[in-house]
Order: sequence, then structure tokens, then C-alpha cells
Amino acid sequence: MTGPKSEYDVIIVGGGVNGLATGAYLQKAGLSTAIFERRDESGTFSSTEEVLYPGVKLNMHASLLMPHYGPAYLDLELERFGLELLRPPGAEYAYFYPFLDGNAVLFSGRDARETYEAWKRVSPKDAETYRKIVNAFGPVMPAMMHQSYVTPHSDQSFLDFLDGLGATDVLPKDWVWMTGFEFVDALFESDQIKLAVLSYAGTGGLDGIASRIAGPLAVLNFLTIFSADGGYTARGGSHDLVHALVRCFVHHGGKIFYNCPVEKVSIESGMATGVYLTGHATYPDAHFKARRAVISDVSAQPTFFKLIGEEHLSLQARVALKRFDYRGSSLFTNYYVMSERPDFACSKKFPEANNTFVYNFGAETMADAENLVSSCMVRGIPLDPPIVWGAAFNYCIADPTQAPPGQYTILTWAIVPYDLRSMGGPQAWDDLRESYADKVEEVLVQYLPNLKTSKIARYVNTPHDYVRRNPHCGGNMHPSGSVCEAQMWSWKPFAGCNAPRTPIDHFYICQSGGNSNYTNLGAGTLAANVVREDLQHEKPDWWCSVAFEGAAQILKRQGVTQRFTVD
Repeated sequence: MTGPKSEYDVIIVGGGVNGLATGAYLQKAGLSTAIFERRDESGTFSSTEEVLYPGVKLNMHASLLMPHYGPAYLDLELERFGLELLRPPGAEYAYFYPFLDGNAVLFSGRDARETYEAWKRVSPKDAETYRKIVNAFGPVMPAMMHQSYVTPHSDQSFLDFLDGLGATDVLPKDWVWMTGFEFVDALFESDQIKLAVLSYAGTGGLDGIASRIAGPLAVLNFLTIFSADGGYTARGGSHDLVHALVRCFVHHGGKIFYNCPVEKVSIESGMATGVYLTGHATYPDAHFKARRAVISDVSAQPTFFKLIGEEHLSLQARVALKRFDYRGSSLFTNYYVMSERPDFACSKKFPEANNTFVYNFGAETMADAENLVSSCMVRGIPLDPPIVWGAAFNYCIADPTQAPPGQYTILTWAIVPYDLRSMGGPQAWDDLRESYADKVEEVLVQYLPNLKTSKIARYVNTPHDYVRRNPHCGGNMHPSGSVCEAQMWSWKPFAGCNAPRTPIDHFYICQSGGNSNYTNLGAGTLAANVVREDLQHEKPDWWCSVAFEGAAQILKRQGVTQRFTVD
């Protein structure tokens, strides 16, 4: 047998969803591309596994799939390669937040006016505020999101942002410099509305909503985008997104090397020229050459300190990377299998809740939410009793194939700190696993009473389990690091880098870009676009889709016209 080809136009380190998206774009455009993955499977954070018993498919991290938000969904023809996005049949709403008094705040997954009408049932005054906001920002938000998928953030774009969105009569004058908490306090009157909005914005991490700039942007994005198009699951589970990306990449001639961890990126005269594999790789110590570019889908510190090496970095870059912030919140996960369809207590007043895919719960007052931030971000201890706030998912009402017939799976993400320094370190989660899961369950049954009588099995994932699966995440729920003012725009992942470009010639990153590490595939789309431009490679005709075009097509097949405004 002959060995594999050892030279490609482009080499990508890491086979996560954004590495795969980057590779699929470039390979489809005619650049020979190889991806090197340390595990025996792609998509570490988009995996679906039968860890309980056969037939029960648990999504081990990514659950709210949003590839249809970005251009990659249509450009890469992900439906053609087997991806089928699903939400509950006939569902009017994409997200809800229940309260113990029987109220629920609902968000439409298709039409901002439906959200407005639902809010009127809780707070007519706040519904009017919502209408003003989405009427002003809804029409421009998809175009702004598209721009972020194809153009790197820059110092100039930040100033343009301040001059544009910073000056509006709809929002408080200094809204950009507020935290997410200050922002919702300034906008809304009802604590229930505030908590519902913050809870979903907080699924990206408490570090985001507690930060200036990031917090208000998270809230604004949620109000103007999610209210008109929510996330989905995939038939068969989240890993089917990975399968579709792999099929697309391989179909167009791409090569994936599994069980091939990379030891170093080779640098010659300040230019990235290829990769060396570790001695434990399938091809031990092998050297693969990249004629045109090397791209990393690994988080910032291991990318630059391990793969590149400090000797190739400026003093300013080394200092900035030493200060790179992985702090923030992590996820404690309870998975359940039920013998009955989930029946929420709030469904007595809001029956639509029982047919809604995504929800959140736990904080009943703004003080509860502030205590959660304090426990995670300041004291580094898990909140007791827990507040979920990382989101929860009602999978089988959307996709019955994720459990045996007559069974239903649900997930709850409780936001917690990772390090637990005062308790002995992150390994303390091994001892807390079942006791903290019991506490999460005690809270959950208040909102989902029939869990008591219909629970078949439970599986628990701790923050330390996530790190064991993907050491590069640094304990944060997102490997791209903390979502904070100091790591946004052209300063991500560090000042002077401006991802996806880096200070190393012909070396790029496709994870810590402006769109972080989400399933919208934004970071991968952005990296592919920038690499193609820098290589002066002709842009193919098929490389033409725009943000939310895929979402509109999915809704159109359901007989629904997507609407981002109330009026």
C-alpha cells in the first residue's frame, strides 16, 4: 500500500464544525484541502451518542442548531448531504420561559408579530417596547449578520458601529456601554420579560451578558433574530450536521485524517508551510506540506503557544495571549428519558409551551439571576439551588427518532463555574455529579411535574467531562474564550491579530473569529472567505448565498413567510 498524499493547497488543524465548513468551502472551490483531527470522529462539540442504552440518542453538547442562519447552509448544499433540520410539527413558538405562577414568556420562531402578541399576555407595555425595537432593527439585522459572516471585524467597523447603531432614539443613549442586565432594566418593566430575554441571551455564557457591548448585543440579536427564526434539532441528532459537512467535504475531494493530532505547524521564513504530526498519530511524526495556507480550528492559546510556538510570536502577541481569558460559565447537564410526552405546568395557561422545542427556567426574580452571575463569575461556586439558564431542549417532540417509540428525551443545561478552586479544583465535579444533578431535578419538576412519574433514566455530564472530551475549551462552554469587551471585534483573539488572519503569514484561525464557535458556521464561512480572497482564488458562482436565506426557504416549505418586524 502506498502512503497518503503529503502535500495540499490548504491544511486545517481540527475537524470541528467550523473547521469542516472552512474545508468544505475551499475544497468545493477547487483548493485541495486536508483536515487533521486528533480524535477518531469529527465534531467533538456536535456529537450524538447512545451512552444510556441503545436507541436513546443524546446530544452531548451542541443542541440548538442554526446553520440555516448563515450562508454555508445553501452554499454547501447541506440538505443535499443529508442534513434535515426539524422543529415540532405545527409549532408556533421556538422558545419559552415558564414561571411558577403559571405564566410563560413565548418567542415565535417565524414571525415577530406572534412574539408581540404573546408578550401582550404578560406585559402590554413591554410588548410595545419590543415592537419599537424590532421594527427599527429587524429589517437591518440579517444584513448586519451577513456582513459578519463574510468580512472580518476591524477597528473601523467598530467605529462605524458606534456611529450607526450607537445613535438611535429607540434605545437608551449609552446602551452600547451597558451590561446585559442594565440594558434589559432600561428597556423593560416586567421582571418576567427581562428574565426571559436575558436567559436566552445568556445561553452564550454569563460572561457575555455581564459584559459591556457584548451583553446588549446578545439581547438585541435575540430580540431581532430569534423572534423571527429559532433554532432546530436535526433528524438523528446534532451530529448529523457534522455528517453533512463531512459528506460535502469528501464529495468534493477533501481528505480527513483521523487519529492524527498535530504537534507543530512548520514555519519557514515567517510563513506557515505545513504541519508535523505527533508520534502517536496514525502516521507518526509525519510532515504534511501546505502550498498556500494552514488554518487552525483549535482555540487561541494552544494554537499559538503549542502549534506555532512563542519563538514565532512578537512580544505584544505573547503578552496578549497570556492574558487571553477563558473564564466564564460552563455547563452542568442532566439528560432524561421519559415514558410520557413532557407536560409543563405553565401549559394550563399557555398550551403552546408543550409544543415548543427550547425553553429555560429557574430564575424567578432579577435578584436570582444576579446571584447566579455572582456565584459563577465572582465566587466560583455552583449556585444552590441551581438556576438552569443554559437552555433546555425537548428533542423528541421535534424528532421522534432520537429515542425508542413512546419515549422522549430532554436536556437541561445548568450554568455553573468550572474551576471550583475553593472546593479542590474542577475534579471536584466528579464527586458532585449525582448530588448536584438531584438538585437540578428538584427545580425542574416544579416546572415539569410529570417528570416524577415518567422518568425512565438519567445521564449526567459535568463541566469537567466537557473538558475531558475537548481539552482546548479551557473550561468555558465555548472554546473561543470569554465573550467580553476585551475579546471582541478586531481584538479577537488578541489585539493585532484580527481573526481569521494572524500575524503569521499564510496562517489563519477559523474558530475565534467574530462569530465565535456556534453552529451557524459563521467563523468557518468567514475564514474561508478571507483565505480565498488572500490567495486571490476566483470566487465560484455558487458561493453567493446570504444570511437567513436558508431559514426563509425552510419556513416557506412550511407555508410560513418569515417576518422580522411586527408592523
